[in-house]
Amino acid sequence: MEEVRHEATAKPAVAFGINPRFTGFERLDFEALFGNANRVALEIGSGKGRFLMTSAAARPDVNFLGIEKSLHYYRVIEKRLARAALPNTRIINHDALRVLGAMIPDASLSEVHIYFPDPWPRKREQKRRLVRPEIAELLLRVMRPDASGVYVSDHQDAFLAGRDVLMTYFATEDRNALDTPPRTNYEAKYRIEGRPIYEVRFRVRS
Repeated sequence: MEEVRHEATAKPAVAFGINPRFTGFERLDFEALFGNANRVALEIGSGKGRFLMTSAAARPDVNFLGIEKSLHYYRVIEKRLARAALPNTRIINHDALRVLGAMIPDASLSEVHIYFPDPWPRKREQKRRLVRPEIAELLLRVMRPDASGVYVSDHQDAFLAGRDVLMTYFATEDRNALDTPPRTNYEAKYRIEGRPIYEVRFRVRS
C-alpha cells in the first residue's frame, strides 16, 4: 500500500515592517497585529533599532512598536527584527505626525519613548522638531490614562524647548539619564564622549 505523506503547512512569515504607503493609513488593531492583548510601547525615531530589540527581548510581555522616518534605517531595523525573530516588535516607515494621527488608536499606548530626535538647531528649522505642540496633542490622545513617557536629548536648547511643550500637556519629572543603562547607540556613544544628556519623564495627568 502506498504511503501517503502529509506535508506540514508552513506558518506565514511575520511581517515586521509596515510601510503605510502600501498598506494604507488606517487605524492599527494592535491585538491583531501582535496576536495578543499585551500592552504596547511606542518608540518614535528608532534609528538602528537598539532600543526596540533589547527592550523586546527583555520584556516579552510588552509589544514594542517603532516609527522610523528614514527608509534606510527602516530597512536596517526590519532586517534586524526578522533575524532576531522577536514576535513582539514591529516598525513603521513614515513621519511620526502622520502615523500618530492616522494609525494609532485612541488611549492605546502604555509607554512612549523618544530618544535623541534631530534638534534642528537653526531658528528657521525649529518648527520641524519632533517634540512640538501638535505631536504632544496627538500623544495625549493615543496614550492610556496610566501611560508614561520618556524624552532624552543631548542638545540642551532643543531639550528645554521640548520639555516646556511636554509640561504644558503632561505631568513631568526631570531625571538623571545616567541612572539608566544606554538605550540607544547614540546614547552609548555620547556617554563615552562625555556629552551632557538630558532626560524628562512625562505621564498623563490624573
